[in-house]
Amino acid sequence: MKLIHVLPAAGLLFSAAMSLDKMAPSPLILPEAPVAESAPKMWASSTVIYKGELLKLYFKAPNPRYLGVIDPNGRFFYVVFPKEEGAGKLKPFVSSERFETMKMLKINTATFKADPYTYGIVENRPVFTKSGTYQFLLGDNLHVDDESAITILKVKYKHSARPLPTNDIAALD
Repeated sequence: MKLIHVLPAAGLLFSAAMSLDKMAPSPLILPEAPVAESAPKMWASSTVIYKGELLKLYFKAPNPRYLGVIDPNGRFFYVVFPKEEGAGKLKPFVSSERFETMKMLKINTATFKADPYTYGIVENRPVFTKSGTYQFLLGDNLHVDDESAITILKVKYKHSARPLPTNDIAALD
């Protein structure tokens, strides 16, 4: 093979390798990947409860200052709020200060009372008074139009005792 043919071919390969280095793409900058949503800030042991049962609400602390509940009639109750905001006999179920680090709150549906946030009423009232869906609201401000600013948990409540499980043996009699 003649050297004259090898030199241009080697030069071509060398210059191609050099230009590839210049043409190497710059690092690709992608937009930030969406962050996987963390666990909800509030969830329940069960979303169906009966009269006299314990409702266990779980939280991912630190918690916001307020927890409220809306009954099936649309009435709003404050459950957690700063202690100094209470008036008369209106008291938080748990004060905001104590609630901030809590990971669980137990509510007995038979005895649970909260601030009905109604003008002229100065004592806590029973919350679980009829069957239906109760919505628990968690946030630093519960009176907002944007629902994304609060966490909402829906719980179905039956205002009667939980039915006894049917016994398969008794069904055979």
